[in-house]
Amino acid sequence: MGDGAHGVRMQRMTVMLGSRDHAHHHSLATEVLARAKRAHLAGATLLQAEEGQGRSGALHRHHLFREDMSLSLVVVDSEAKIAPFLDSIREVLGDALVIVEDVTAFRA
Repeated sequence: MGDGAHGVRMQRMTVMLGSRDHAHHHSLATEVLARAKRAHLAGATLLQAEEGQGRSGALHRHHLFREDMSLSLVVVDSEAKIAPFLDSIREVLGDALVIVEDVTAFRA
C-alpha cells in the first residue's frame, strides 16, 4: 500500500442495509461481499448493529423470534476501483442508502 506516515488517499463506501434485504434469492449483504471479493477490492467488512432506525422511522433490532437488524457494509479502496464497483452493484442495491467518502488510510 505504500502508506508511509501521511497515509494514502482512498474512498470508503458504506452501504446501509437491513438483514431482510435480498438479491437473487439470498442476502443482499452476502451478494455485495462476494462481488467485492471478485473485484479484488482492498477491504470489505459487514457490521451488524444492535439497533438502528432507517428511513421508515421504524426501530430495527434483533428479536428472539424475528430478525430485523440494521447492517452496514463498508468497502475501502481507491476511487478508481470504488466508482466502477458501485456501478456494477447498482442493479441489486434497490433503495439501499450508499455513502461514499474520501478517506486517508494508513497502517498504524
